Amino acid sequence: MDAVTAHLSEHYLYYIIGAAALLPVLYLTKRWSAPLVFYTLEIAVYLGLMHLVMWGLVGLTRWFAENSSMKALREDGKPIDAPDWGTPLLEFWQQEAYQPGWVYYVEIVAALLIIVLVWRYRPMRVQRRKDRRRAAAGKKKTDLSKGNVEIPDFAKRYGRR
Repeated sequence: MDAVTAHLSEHYLYYIIGAAALLPVLYLTKRWSAPLVFYTLEIAVYLGLMHLVMWGLVGLTRWFAENSSMKALREDGKPIDAPDWGTPLLEFWQQEAYQPGWVYYVEIVAALLIIVLVWRYRPMRVQRRKDRRRAAAGKKKTDLSKGNVEIPDFAKRYGRR
């Protein structure tokens, strides 16, 4: 995490200039860019939750392996054959921090699977704006929406206004 904060503190001016240049483009193309941004955030949340679950599963497995060992204990209270399994919680990009090494590849496959499932079952759609305040051409409004001056049939029938 220190590397990220050091990078941000060194290059904050570039990020501010980039954001100032990107915000007008995002605003002018908000019909297409907003769904893309929200779609990306949704996938990021799913990937973060998957990483948190993997971190918990590896930790639970290590705890179970330590506590179910029948080997003699060392001075620190752990068995001789205690595993050193673990995954980094915050620095997930460091492949060397994953013990055993194949857990890194399991996370990559799970991330690809999540992206494919989100793409398949929650496809990104550009929303069309529906203007409900105006009636269609040649048609009168018959509901009680704002701006409607015509009294509906049921109100005429029962003498209510």
